[in-house]
Amino acid sequence: MMHNNFFMGVTVKVKLHRSYLRVEAPQKHSLTHKDTGPRDTGTQRRHLHPHISDDSAMGHLPAKPLLQGTTVKRGEDITFVWHDSGVEDYRWKKNGYILVNGGRISIRRDGAYFYLTIRAAKEEDEGEYTLEVSNSKGTVSGSAKVTVLEYDRDWRNAQWGANDLIKQLLANYTLSNPNVTHLRFLLHGRVGVGKSSIINTINCTFQGRVNVKALAAAGSHTSFTKCYETHMIMDKGGAQLPFVFNDIMGLENQERSWALTDDIISALKGHVKEKYKFNPVTPLCEGDCSYNSRPTLDDKVHCLVSVIRADRIGLLDTGDVVLEKMRMVREAASNLDIPQVVFLTFVDECCPVVKKDLKRIYSSKMIKQAMQDCSNKLGVPMNCIYPVKNYSEEIEVNDEVDCLILDALHNAVNFANDFVRDKSNMSS
Repeated sequence: MMHNNFFMGVTVKVKLHRSYLRVEAPQKHSLTHKDTGPRDTGTQRRHLHPHISDDSAMGHLPAKPLLQGTTVKRGEDITFVWHDSGVEDYRWKKNGYILVNGGRISIRRDGAYFYLTIRAAKEEDEGEYTLEVSNSKGTVSGSAKVTVLEYDRDWRNAQWGANDLIKQLLANYTLSNPNVTHLRFLLHGRVGVGKSSIINTINCTFQGRVNVKALAAAGSHTSFTKCYETHMIMDKGGAQLPFVFNDIMGLENQERSWALTDDIISALKGHVKEKYKFNPVTPLCEGDCSYNSRPTLDDKVHCLVSVIRADRIGLLDTGDVVLEKMRMVREAASNLDIPQVVFLTFVDECCPVVKKDLKRIYSSKMIKQAMQDCSNKLGVPMNCIYPVKNYSEEIEVNDEVDCLILDALHNAVNFANDFVRDKSNMSS
């Protein structure tokens, strides 16, 4: 019996043995032809299949395709390549469904190479891709996952190009309570999340240049902020804007630092005086010289700003000590009806798409996932979470950085103003 599918157009030499015929061909291919006679001697022409490996010719399965998973940005091409000379038939699949040539999908074979290309990746192209190869001995397959980093459309709008308008609105903001001279925001969060840098970034945005007013320690594992201090926000001309920020010591995982949580709650109520030096072991108590026993609405916090790193929130367990402290502060703020927002920092470290182009922040799946993780672990609704980037390496202001911080600030100012208006209505 002769297996013609193993041959291509080559000349082979035929040697007659006692009971069989040995056919020798180039590239180490051979054929055994049993029950031969003298008439089978001589030169014969047979068709060797060019894509069948030596192992396949001896009766082996093709090699299992080892595809490599990939992560792509929206608009990039997705490409898979596999090489195996022992394949007769093949097909590509996505999530179990057979792919066909056409549109953005290109499937081709070039000798022993098998290609799949999907041009201009979209969200719908994410999934598991499989190459199934076969020969006369059977079928094997290999799979790999494709992750598309972006949605096809932004899932939240940003007011790109409206920076000057928003700055003007905030600079001329009319407070809804005549007994309040400025809206007070309290920043709290873990050490190293960029609380002080948020204050600097806001000042940079309004002054049109990079400056460092609230000192911050880059890369430090201990808090650089030691005292309770009020930071004014100034415009280019040096005029004070109608909102201020209070920074506090960064929260740490040590159990001994629970006293700081009590101090934050006291600050919410307006009991902490300016320049109070935080003590992580002993909280501020009534009767201390830094304790304000008769706070006015001006002294109280009008909006609590939780600051969390976007690139770390997914790694934190719900039982994380700092998260537990932050939830305790949030609960106290809720009991006081104080509005709360989250500024999600280090967005450029969270997503490579955003690192390259900040305008794609609201198409990024990784940013949205970080926001969802934050919402789940801290209990803040998604529409109160704002991804921002602080000025850190820059020596000049940037429109995209300004846009994100202005968007976050504008919403937080509205929430705080609603709070003081409600307090005015309650007292009248």
